[in-house]
Amino acid sequence: MGRIQTLQNLKEMLQAGFEDNEALLAQYGQTHLTQLKAYLLETNYPIDEIECPLGSWSSLGGAGWYINRGGRSPSTLFLDATRKRIWILYTILDATEADAVTDNWVRCIKGLDRCWLSRNHLLHYDGNEAWQQRGLGLKFSDGLASDEEAGRFSLKAWYGATEKIPGLADVLDTAKENFAIYSTRWQKLKEDSVTLAVEWYSNGKATINRAIDIDEVMLSISDMANRYEDALDEATNLRDDGLGAFELNFTQSIDLEAFSKTVAMGRGRMNLWLIETETEPDFRRFKGVDLHTWDRVFLDVGPDYAYLTVPGRGCVNAAPRIATIQGEDNAGRTSIFFDGVEVFG
Repeated sequence: MGRIQTLQNLKEMLQAGFEDNEALLAQYGQTHLTQLKAYLLETNYPIDEIECPLGSWSSLGGAGWYINRGGRSPSTLFLDATRKRIWILYTILDATEADAVTDNWVRCIKGLDRCWLSRNHLLHYDGNEAWQQRGLGLKFSDGLASDEEAGRFSLKAWYGATEKIPGLADVLDTAKENFAIYSTRWQKLKEDSVTLAVEWYSNGKATINRAIDIDEVMLSISDMANRYEDALDEATNLRDDGLGAFELNFTQSIDLEAFSKTVAMGRGRMNLWLIETETEPDFRRFKGVDLHTWDRVFLDVGPDYAYLTVPGRGCVNAAPRIATIQGEDNAGRTSIFFDGVEVFG
């Protein structure tokens, strides 16, 4: 195939990769080519104000799609920037390099963040007859505790074997209710044949494990991006109209002293730089900034809850970021509410 100049060229190249993998699957029972990956990203700036992580962006026909040119690994990143707040970064890099490139890009660029998918987003296809859930990843790392005291739980289960082990399904259901979900694997069926198999992660990443049609893949990824952008708009409107706080509810108690040390001086994955302003045995109050945009934030934290206030025109993406990371680190299953209404669901 020649140089990728248009969105149609890109689709043809990716479609050829799917077809080659299907041929390998039919002949050898497994695929060998690099899988397509997608990353949902939240942005507060237009594309011309954010540098490309590898080389420079080049337009694919002026329709809001871009490809990386020059530099290391050219023509391996493809950006869908057709939405105002949510971008989709597609890549054919291998998983290790793709994750590293995306992590570094988000960490180094002010105004760029991941989309942090809630439990409801990850279970979006539940009840849809065309989709089957084929796997689940749960995580609890107790990241605030010392190594001697830390309890850790990490599980990734592919469904099918649960029926062969008595009681395993009940264990999974109990764990799912108490711990954070960090990945779900789904497959889409048509006439009993798999047309799409995808694994979604809580940090907004999707890995396409199997696909028949590139348009179906992009529609599926776009559907999640649209849902997240709608949730972001809803949360922003609620904040602007209600002038209140986002309430985060946890199923596991957290160590308040350890939490305070983690967010001090901008440490920790939550990307917050907070100063403790009020201290009680079962309560901490903080003020500081969200390092994503350097907007002000206020955070009240109790043993199994938190209240986040994002004043002014600050970015409300801090709410799902804190909920996801804190949930997986030590707080278990987390829900986000605003004035009694669940958001980012």
